[in-house]
Amino acid sequence: MDELIQLVEKNVNSLKKTIEYNKKYFDYPFTSNCDHYYKLLLLHNRLENWEKFLSTLSTFKNTRCKEISKKSGYFEKVMKIENEGVHGFVTMQTQLDILEYMKQLEWKLEESEGMWLN
Repeated sequence: MDELIQLVEKNVNSLKKTIEYNKKYFDYPFTSNCDHYYKLLLLHNRLENWEKFLSTLSTFKNTRCKEISKKSGYFEKVMKIENEGVHGFVTMQTQLDILEYMKQLEWKLEESEGMWLN
């Protein structure tokens, strides 16, 4: 999803630069060329479409993304404390918490059909 958003942002920036470059064309005295105005209008139209698409992608990313925090340090501390009480013993609640966390991670991996490479 991030790669797609970056690609669309790149297209939007490219179109903005193209429009700015073509606007400078008007500084010259031979700007009565209707073709040039029409091309600028088409560029603006294309830019608006790409910006709408980018905003749609951003909303999908924000609504579908569920943040998962790192809990390995927390579980390590809890298990260490519980092991100090009775060696080799971990309470049922800690085991359930670990399983629930693992299910969340597996769900996240299944949803994205694998892990994203950065």
